[in-house]
Amino acid sequence: MTDDDTDALASSNLLKPRSSLPWKAGKRRIGGWPVSAFINCPAAREHQERILREEGAVRAALRDSIEGELASLPAVQARFWFGEYRFIEKRLSFHQLTFYAPAFLCLARLMPRKMVVCRRLVVRKYLEQGNLPQSRFIARLCRQFVRLSVLIHPDERLFAAADQFIGMARRSADQTRAGNRFRLAMLLRTLHLMSDQEICARYQTEDDYLRELSLLGALVRYYRLTAEDVFRLSAADIRSFWKKT
Repeated sequence: MTDDDTDALASSNLLKPRSSLPWKAGKRRIGGWPVSAFINCPAAREHQERILREEGAVRAALRDSIEGELASLPAVQARFWFGEYRFIEKRLSFHQLTFYAPAFLCLARLMPRKMVVCRRLVVRKYLEQGNLPQSRFIARLCRQFVRLSVLIHPDERLFAAADQFIGMARRSADQTRAGNRFRLAMLLRTLHLMSDQEICARYQTEDDYLRELSLLGALVRYYRLTAEDVFRLSAADIRSFWKKT
């Protein structure tokens, strides 16, 4: 493998955005877990930190607006919900945050803190029944999912989202370099085989799609992945990977 092979994949059409995708401007929802949850490495963390720095000014303005809205609540309640916002803020893109902010403020005004705690307990117990692999990485993901999911998913989607998370966590248990390279190749091959409509359903906005392509490019360079690593995977391999629980 040479650096030229890796650079060729990172700059290939596979990691260039498709043109004229049929993005919908109507009703949206917060999507699935980001690709960085599958792959825990310095390149993924550096990419996220860079995005946060680049979006620092607009994120700060939105944060100030949220804090101002929460100021009308009793002090204890306002501190609790602002803490929740600061947690959510680090895990959603800025476009997701602007879409989600009105719903978050409604929750802060209407949902008792005790209900938040009870929902977390229910989701935590549900994950415990999933027989997930035991590791610090998976345990940290579970804690993050429990705290995030009860605020961004409505009741009717909460357990479906938990099932999706359980499948993701099982597929992500192997965080060795070889395991992450294989998983990255799977993600790229899956993206390559997706239709335009499937891409729009998965990412929902062009911004989130471009954000993920940028991260995938950084991971390709970090793991020195080549086109051969990706295209040796068949459609049958992809189906088997995503069905595995």
